[in-house]
Amino acid sequence: MRRFPPLLALSLAMLALGTGPCVFERHPGVAIWLDPDTTYQVIDGIGGSAANEAELHGMPEPDRSAVMDLVFGDLEPSVVRIKPRPALEPTNDDADPAVVNAAGFVRPDDHLWQLDEIFARGGTPRLIAALWTPPAWMKTNGSELRGSLSPGMASELAEFFSVYVGYLLDAGYTLEGLSIQNEPEAKPPWDSCYYTAAQYAATAEAVAQRLAADGRQVPLTSPDTAIASFAPVFLTPLLATPTAGPATAAVAFHAYQHDYYQADEIGASIASLAAEVPTGLPLWMTEYSNTTGIGYGSWDEAMAQAELVHAALVNGASMYVMWNLYRPGGPGEALVVIPTSPGVAGYTVTPKYWSFRQYTKWVRPGAVRIGATSADPEVLTSAYRDVAAGTITTVLINRRSEARWGVMNGTCLGPSLHVVRSSETESGVELPAASPERFADRAVLLRPRSVTTLVWQDCDAP
Repeated sequence: MRRFPPLLALSLAMLALGTGPCVFERHPGVAIWLDPDTTYQVIDGIGGSAANEAELHGMPEPDRSAVMDLVFGDLEPSVVRIKPRPALEPTNDDADPAVVNAAGFVRPDDHLWQLDEIFARGGTPRLIAALWTPPAWMKTNGSELRGSLSPGMASELAEFFSVYVGYLLDAGYTLEGLSIQNEPEAKPPWDSCYYTAAQYAATAEAVAQRLAADGRQVPLTSPDTAIASFAPVFLTPLLATPTAGPATAAVAFHAYQHDYYQADEIGASIASLAAEVPTGLPLWMTEYSNTTGIGYGSWDEAMAQAELVHAALVNGASMYVMWNLYRPGGPGEALVVIPTSPGVAGYTVTPKYWSFRQYTKWVRPGAVRIGATSADPEVLTSAYRDVAAGTITTVLINRRSEARWGVMNGTCLGPSLHVVRSSETESGVELPAASPERFADRAVLLRPRSVTTLVWQDCDAP
């Protein structure tokens, strides 16, 4: 029997549907090849930071619940990054880090309220935490802004973290990653704390020893550097420590060496970092934001967000955490923008909410990235096999300003379960099987500058 190339076969099948005008739009086809036998990293999570719980708590109803339903329900982030507050210990509790004076600590009520609301929405995201600054009284400059940890204060900081983790455990929440310092190599004009690599390793060791002694053996996600290429500088002395080294479960990093619209360059930096990291340590991109001031609230920004997730995952990262799921202020900082003042109603869902959702809802922890190639370099593709869910998922990003038909090729693709697309004119639209923008289970119309997610039943699933 004569075999036709996949694109030609698709065209012939379309023409065979009838003698009248074809209902299918005529656009070039792009062959997409999926290879489940070629496997890469296991996905650990895709989500974002939730670091403004006080402002969220201050919103009036029903808007507050609507925002939480969006970012913790509909979006289904599989990882949420939270921010311990130095206000937990406003002054030294008793000048003896070996002894906890409970009266000297302040229960983080807004923090715990938000966790209750997150898990009440049915999701079970991984919780990871990162400290921006120790309490001011622990620092060289007596301020939460800039400065460094004062000599001899590592044990006090270790006590601080033990109490913090204890509050979470008492409320029923377990951290799956703890960063002792967000961006330790940076000196920004906001809450921060500067460490050399040696100081960082010594402080992490003190924290890890205290957590282990108190029965709070939390995995460390380190070093959480602002620049990906700086991570190995901090990682080398850290991994040499006897307690913090073995407790380090993932290499955390950010990508602020490039701007938001340089996804390809960010991907290359992640690939370079992956080549330097010891085998077995996953790469977690734990923060990245649009700091350019360009395109805030636009579909350009949304496309860039999708390209950033793609670049991180196809270059070896197993986690992508954006900054921020919600936030008061400008749209460049959040998927959902909330008011800056308590009691003020209203919120804005930005376009990048929808492009990010194309990943968060369907690329879940435990899925394995598999081989995926596109015949068109402007149609980006990545694919994931989730044995537990019995699915194979691919996410296609059409960077062209013209539509293309994406034609899927590969084994193990059973019946189609979902075809969802976001573009400048669409927000998470699910295309039904009878849509003229689908052709059976193996072809879908990729609208100009769009992100499309396809989910199939894995034909090898039990």
